[in-house]
Amino acid sequence: MDKNVGEMESIARIVFGAALVPNLIFTKGIGKVLGIIGIGLLASGKTQKCSMYQAMGRSTYDGK
Repeated sequence: MDKNVGEMESIARIVFGAALVPNLIFTKGIGKVLGIIGIGLLASGKTQKCSMYQAMGRSTYDGK
């Protein structure tokens, strides 16, 4: 899969993902789900690859 997440969006995904991950440890119920979403955001931000974007044929990556 080619990169399809731009640099600024990647940074935002990492920041918001890092904010959500502690929910895995400190909460129950819906908080755990938010923590799992945070892990997904961290992964897609770090790799700059998003499978949802690929499925929709979308890209914010500018190739620089």
